[in-house]
Amino acid sequence: MTKALCLLLTTAQETAHEAADGAHQAVAEHGAEAAHGAAGAAEHAGDGHDPGAVLMHHVVDGPLFGLSSKHLVFLFVVAAVVIVVARLAVASYRKGRPSGIGTPVETFVVFIRDEIAAPNIGHGSSKFVPLLCSFFFFILAAALIGLVPVPNRDASGTWSLGGITSTGNISVTLGLAFVSFLAQQYAGISKYGFVGHVKNLMPPGIPLMLFPIFIIVESLSVVTKPIALTIRLFANMAAGHFVITALLLLIPILAKVATLFGVAIIPLSISLALFIMALELLVAFIQAYIFTLLTAIFIGMYAHPAH
Repeated sequence: MTKALCLLLTTAQETAHEAADGAHQAVAEHGAEAAHGAAGAAEHAGDGHDPGAVLMHHVVDGPLFGLSSKHLVFLFVVAAVVIVVARLAVASYRKGRPSGIGTPVETFVVFIRDEIAAPNIGHGSSKFVPLLCSFFFFILAAALIGLVPVPNRDASGTWSLGGITSTGNISVTLGLAFVSFLAQQYAGISKYGFVGHVKNLMPPGIPLMLFPIFIIVESLSVVTKPIALTIRLFANMAAGHFVITALLLLIPILAKVATLFGVAIIPLSISLALFIMALELLVAFIQAYIFTLLTAIFIGMYAHPAH
């Protein structure tokens, strides 16, 4: 009897240990699965609902309907629009007078010729007018087209709606500034020759001992001009989209705190976003004018260094 009781207790103890081990193993496995699921959920939430990720998604470059770069696509779209508008403006002339779309285009061309090129470049400014007009109309068209919402589907299949401004990409503004830089150097070299152009970069009558310092200073001056054009245009074009997207993101952000807050902020958020979009219309003209004006000023500095 005693032996049977001891055998029964031993068997029960072993069974209990096996059950406990199984329970610990099951808890560990379920804990690992839960941790993995939590990590995946956090990662998914970060990808889809992080305001910073959403903000950058609408500003930085990315694919557009399977194409590699949306900014590159819209660069060609803007270029095509400018070319078509220019051709339509030329075709609208009847007996030396424009009509239709040719009227505003001629107004801008005359303004660029008489108020930007002639005062800042001086003699020989007419050969730079086509380049200045190209800068003005391209930058203006890129900014205006960038205000039109465009639907896009990313690699994950998520649809989004936002404006695409090609001049909001620093590579595009760098390319424009580089063309401006070439025009500036051409203005000096074509008139004075390469050696004369380099001599004109140095102020006359400086002491010989200060000559090395002025070489460094003037070299930096030549480089900083296109850099300033690049950063100025890029920052102003990207800033508007940052502000508009941030204002619209206030709705889902406050809705996470409380649904009432999200609903209450809708009128204010949309009103401010529309106000910034209206302001962007003015900014589009201002930035096109400033880039064109600075290019004309820099060209005039190399074409007439004595002034």
